[in-house]
Amino acid sequence: MKKHILLFVLLCLAGFLFSSYPIQLKTNNLAVYAPKPLSQSLAQMLWELDDNIDAFQMELGVYLDSLAPVYLIESNRSYQTLALGKTEIVEFSDAFYSGTEKSIYVKPLASIQENHRKVLMHEYIHWYLDNILTQTPLWFHEGMASHYSQQMGFEQYLYFLQQSFLGKVSDLYRLSYGYPRNKEDWPLFYLSSTMAVSYMQEKKKEEWNAFWELVAKEQRNNQRAPFIDSFDYAYHTTLYDFHNEFAKYTSHLRYQYLFWGINAFLAMLTPIILLIAWRIRKKRLAALPDLPLPEDDETEI
Repeated sequence: MKKHILLFVLLCLAGFLFSSYPIQLKTNNLAVYAPKPLSQSLAQMLWELDDNIDAFQMELGVYLDSLAPVYLIESNRSYQTLALGKTEIVEFSDAFYSGTEKSIYVKPLASIQENHRKVLMHEYIHWYLDNILTQTPLWFHEGMASHYSQQMGFEQYLYFLQQSFLGKVSDLYRLSYGYPRNKEDWPLFYLSSTMAVSYMQEKKKEEWNAFWELVAKEQRNNQRAPFIDSFDYAYHTTLYDFHNEFAKYTSHLRYQYLFWGINAFLAMLTPIILLIAWRIRKKRLAALPDLPLPEDDETEI
């Protein structure tokens, strides 16, 4: 009964959005809906995002003709209402993609502290993957979205280093279709997912290209590619064995990060050490007594 009520509420909300959120902008890849016309700066940002999406599709070689519906929600209260019944993590997000409505919903941009273009790119990638793949693990969804929206900075990798030495790891295979239960585990899950996608792309380039060629072939036939079958064929392994391999890779990686971190710290200290050494030398020279200059011998001619 509760499910039917929730479905009815969602249908009412969808009808409300269609009536009060007219389309305000169309780009090559996006259909943007908002309650009022977009500012010039916002429209420019969306066209820049469109360029990012073009480059993203070109890199993977998988192209979509349809436009991703993006709803710029007017108030935080309306956004929370739309998040009703979704997973807990959606309630704390700045935007989310709904697979039920096949649409992207975004908080009022003024309340989003993160780079707006990165947030929208993240959600677009969720929409994109949902249109070209089936059976897609959650870690691949989030890893692709975070990797290609460039949301992982140096601080996140320091966090990975800290957590790995504390013995905390994110079991991506176990979390293939669900987020970690504890909120404090969410950052590590996102970071581990991003690193797994980077590992697939950078350490196994031939397999990565073969995977996307399979997906592109299915897309040209107007079919979505099954992720698991495509992965097994392109990478010549199972997802379980891949995760074991990735776990070994990350265990070695933490020592590399530690080595790089120590070297970076020493490099930062080098100018300070040289300055201290120069000042010590200067003080020692100043403390030396003044010696008389030698007298020149007079030579008679």
